[in-house]
Amino acid sequence: MPRKKRHVHQNAMAASPPHHELCLKGRLWIEKRGRTYLSWGRVVLLERIDQYGSVSAAARSMGMSYAHAWKLVRDMNQLSSQPLVETQTGGRGGGGARLTPQGRRAVADFWAVVKRFQRWIERQPL
Repeated sequence: MPRKKRHVHQNAMAASPPHHELCLKGRLWIEKRGRTYLSWGRVVLLERIDQYGSVSAAARSMGMSYAHAWKLVRDMNQLSSQPLVETQTGGRGGGGARLTPQGRRAVADFWAVVKRFQRWIERQPL
């Protein structure tokens, strides 16, 4: 099993520096057709699928049930113009899952939006 890598983004919450004991915070998610498409947890799940090559191992690494992880993957794939995750059924070498180029782009784009959001929050007066 691959070594669990520490995630560089602790969460998708952006926060301003404290000012007179006040701090502005926000959390991002992206919706499509009124349904959550990408969020911090979903993007981390995609990153873990990429890391482990398996939805079940990715779910385990996050303390998430296999069924819930599969529901999230199905939802993201349905909402995307192209699948984010491709799976291969078991056989001699076992099954697996991998991110598609669209999945890798979605992950990178999400973290880019989070970074812009963080910069915006830091500029807001309290």
